Amino acid sequence: MSTLLLRASRFTSTFLNSTPPPTLLFPLRHRHFSLCIPLSNPSPLLQSLPDSHTRRKLSLRAFDSSSETRQEEEEKEKEKASISSEIEGEDNGSVAASDKEYPSGDFEYKEFGPWKKLMVKIRMLVAVPWERVRKGSVLTMKLRGQISDQLRSRFSSGLSLPQICENFVKAAYDPRISGIYLHIEPLNCGWGKVEEIRRHILDFKKSGKFVVGYVPVCGEKEYYLACACEELYVPPSAYFALYGLTVQASFLGGVLENVGVEPQVQRIGKYKSAGDQLTRKNISEENREMLTSLLDNIYENWLDRISLTTAKKIEDIENFINEGVFQVERLKQDGWITSIKYDDEVMSKLKEKLGLQKDKNLPVVDYRKYSRVKKWTLGLSGGRDQIAIIRASGSITRVRGPFSASSSGIVSEQFIEKIRTVRESKRYKAVIIRIDSPGGDALASDLMWREIRLLAASKPVVSSMCDVAASGGYYMAMAAGTIVAENLTLTGSIGVVTGKFNLGELYEKIGFNKEIISRGRFAELNAAEQRPFRSDEAELFAKSAQNAYKQFRDKAAFSRSMTIEKMEEVAQGRVWTGKDAASRGLVDAIGGLSRAVAIAKQKANIPQDRQVDLVEVSRPSPSLPEVLSGIGSSLVGVDRTVKELLRDLVDSDGIQARMDGILFQKQLEGATYATNFMNLVKDYLSSL
Repeated sequence: MSTLLLRASRFTSTFLNSTPPPTLLFPLRHRHFSLCIPLSNPSPLLQSLPDSHTRRKLSLRAFDSSSETRQEEEEKEKEKASISSEIEGEDNGSVAASDKEYPSGDFEYKEFGPWKKLMVKIRMLVAVPWERVRKGSVLTMKLRGQISDQLRSRFSSGLSLPQICENFVKAAYDPRISGIYLHIEPLNCGWGKVEEIRRHILDFKKSGKFVVGYVPVCGEKEYYLACACEELYVPPSAYFALYGLTVQASFLGGVLENVGVEPQVQRIGKYKSAGDQLTRKNISEENREMLTSLLDNIYENWLDRISLTTAKKIEDIENFINEGVFQVERLKQDGWITSIKYDDEVMSKLKEKLGLQKDKNLPVVDYRKYSRVKKWTLGLSGGRDQIAIIRASGSITRVRGPFSASSSGIVSEQFIEKIRTVRESKRYKAVIIRIDSPGGDALASDLMWREIRLLAASKPVVSSMCDVAASGGYYMAMAAGTIVAENLTLTGSIGVVTGKFNLGELYEKIGFNKEIISRGRFAELNAAEQRPFRSDEAELFAKSAQNAYKQFRDKAAFSRSMTIEKMEEVAQGRVWTGKDAASRGLVDAIGGLSRAVAIAKQKANIPQDRQVDLVEVSRPSPSLPEVLSGIGSSLVGVDRTVKELLRDLVDSDGIQARMDGILFQKQLEGATYATNFMNLVKDYLSSL
């Protein structure tokens, strides 16, 4: 037991904010924890920025030591009035007016001409065997569990959002595909990804082909997708629970107090609640306000979209939810589903749609095989103009840990290499930075911010945000000229929290002692976890946190062409949905990757009706150890929680810029990381 406690004292509490939804992990990682955002020393220009800020397309010299030219000053003066009026009009709760300035990127299905149809047929004839699909086939996709925003290799398990969306587009134009049959089961991803998939279901229906859904286990996210299908079936024994949404916040103050651990926290930004999870035993009013606002946004969006899709009144939907209906017969009776059928019966219905005899097998092609079909084969690529897509998904680190897979998280060294390669290449007309990250290492975030700024100086750059782009994730996004987010993308979290653990009482309980010999007044600031801060140490720690927050806030204000005062109103560690962030100037436009592409074309002066070639710079190339690891994991079924804990233990040292742990949960979801952590704590306490 003593060994366990001593090891635990060396680790920092970390808030793992990847998808699935973020929760607190344990044990502690280092002797002190620190979540503040460090920035390099600001230039004289940044320190003297006027209240009315510069426009968004600023020269990179703004963060160099050199002074601005008279011409730059004149340009800024000309745009002060327009910027101020835009900012003042963003507090009315509506999407920013600038959203209307950008093309929508809406999918338009256009029939190929005779010549292109002929070319597609020829390409299909010469396709390699694993790309061939039987004519009249039905594309089947099982949407369940985790969905990554990264591309997956052949040896990677799980689903990939880019490949899911690409399959919808390919199937719409593929003459061999008659329709799509979706199996939708409990999803473990954010609302941004759900919104993107739903958009592609609706776009696919524009081709005139059918899309049928089958849902054996259904909650709010699953129904959000399923109701977009033209037909929806469930088995007689389906678990159907539309009971509403929850948001949870966990507090460890009482637990840490019981084991003799005292967190000493400096929180800058009244909504930055990560420190609260360690120090408090209940929720603060500010945190309650923020979480309530986020939950209201998600719930209202869900009601609105379900109402539009099912033609039901919002009042009727709410009444249905509040009744607690679980009987499948009621679902059919009230028009929530098409009918009650088993999977084999649905397959028979699909045969009827295709005019097949009952004794014939339904020709199908699954998600994994169809992902191998190239867009080139279907005439959907080959444009002269190329737009690069660089994906950044997961927690941010500066260097890769010894046990990290090459596809896990954002490693700034590797990301910067990609940025520089794209910047130096003349083949790309524009770049899209696709972000799905709650943040991480603050130094790494700042280094990537700089490289994205340099890239934006040479060609148009658009940030497209998925489930979450907060703290370090938003840090990256704000370096681009234009930011696009989904309605429910978790955005912002511009704030800092830093502190250390005083483990003196714990050490006394277990009979452990630690002596430190030091030189320098503040040498023991982070090293002495066996005692609380001295008064002068506490003062320095507080000033350091306040300084870090001001630099982060000011840099965000500069990047978004906002006054310091205006940025202060939307910063303070608060997390916004994409819709609310857009109305407050943190986001420019609402939409998914397709809208980001349309905006990139606009910025690069490419006609909207011209086909472009989207080049994925972040394509995976798994190593042999990863292949073997993937095979081993599938054989032994390693528990995901254990893997996440191990990965967290080997993360690099350094100050973190992470979003607070926020867990949105449906009633049907099972155990969470927080639950597993609490079980570990209970086991420990019971052994005392």
